[in-house]
Amino acid sequence: MKNILKLLSLSLLVGIAFSCDSDSSDDLKYAAETESGWVQFMDDSPSSITGFIEEGGIIDMDVNIVVPNTSSDLSINYDLVSVSGDDPNSLFSNSGSVIVPAGQTSYMGPGNNTGISYTYLGVISLDLADLSGATLSGPMVFDVVLTGTSSSEITAGLAGETFKVSQRIVIVSAASLAGTYSVSEPSISIGAIFGESYQVELAYDAANPLALSATNSVGFDTYFFTDTTMTLGNGGITASDAAAGPGIVVALLDYFAWDVDDVIFGDDGSGNTTISFGANTGQLVLNGIAYSLVLTKM
Repeated sequence: MKNILKLLSLSLLVGIAFSCDSDSSDDLKYAAETESGWVQFMDDSPSSITGFIEEGGIIDMDVNIVVPNTSSDLSINYDLVSVSGDDPNSLFSNSGSVIVPAGQTSYMGPGNNTGISYTYLGVISLDLADLSGATLSGPMVFDVVLTGTSSSEITAGLAGETFKVSQRIVIVSAASLAGTYSVSEPSISIGAIFGESYQVELAYDAANPLALSATNSVGFDTYFFTDTTMTLGNGGITASDAAAGPGIVVALLDYFAWDVDDVIFGDDGSGNTTISFGANTGQLVLNGIAYSLVLTKM
């Protein structure tokens, strides 16, 4: 058994030593001492990252430093580019650059077929404590865009390639979500089938800052069931109601369930907050039908 383990270890070492001759490492074509390459966000990073002010914490974004070597400290520069809502530059204390110590790169790692795991990754951080006490007009949507480095030989991305140099961020204040919302059903319209019209209310309570109570507006048909509560956290929303089933009851018809991270905060193009549920995973559980919901603030 020991001999087998030794042979396996040797094969791994040989694979690492010679992996620079294949796949994505071919893009580099650099010797181990070369100080040229690029920086990018991780290929498997999420398309969008959501954070809640009331939840706090730090949003960390790994940066892949695809460079064989650096003999001096490297500054990775980035911009916070507003997409909609409040300007992140007026709220976050970020300087627009992070310093990577000399000799620290991500060249040894699976992205270059030069290792099983990365030995080092740069990190850009957004501290939600910077937003403590801030009042947002709605979801703050922006991109963190890598713009370059302190070395002219190390670029943000690589010309002619599509390496990821922009990361979408959405910051939400639970308090800003309180209000009256119209209801639309993109997948299948229960309202159209039964000739009903829905409008709902979301209420915020500072004593329970990550929870929103959902009720039906006076004069409209029932959409949300008794005691519907939406709980924000971990980048998404979960919900429960008095029926205590495998989702929340909608329109007195069926349970609606979705993955916690299948929730998108944005606006309708006119500055009105939107919350989309279940665009990819939503389902009316008992009927086994794909279903999604969009609430638009009025």
